[in-house]
Amino acid sequence: MRAASHSRLGVYRKVMARKLVLALILLCMTPLFAKRIRPHPVAPIVSDNIKYSAEGDGTTAYVVAADAATGEIFWRAKIFHIHLKPWIEGDNQWVFISGLRLNGKNILVQDERSHCYSLDSMTRRVRKVPCR
Repeated sequence: MRAASHSRLGVYRKVMARKLVLALILLCMTPLFAKRIRPHPVAPIVSDNIKYSAEGDGTTAYVVAADAATGEIFWRAKIFHIHLKPWIEGDNQWVFISGLRLNGKNILVQDERSHCYSLDSMTRRVRKVPCR
């Protein structure tokens, strides 16, 4: 009787070891499926020899003003920042700038979630505005 319980215990351990290995493999493969594709590039705007372009890492987005000829950066203005929810995968929450437009001295910025912002290129003040 004692030998039978030891053999059952051995089978149980083997089954649990296999389940653990399978769980570890699946856990390691999860990031392969969760990665977000890169956002479409946003065309820069050039006005008065200043190139305005979009930058960002998915959590914070900026508009950068640089000399169109030399590439020297004059300033960088933060347009928005999102706070990631720790219980949701980070790359599923990222938001990037999807469009830039010039409207006089203001730069109109649109993000992937169709939120719009107006950046005053003189004062670098950012306001949330309705999309048009």
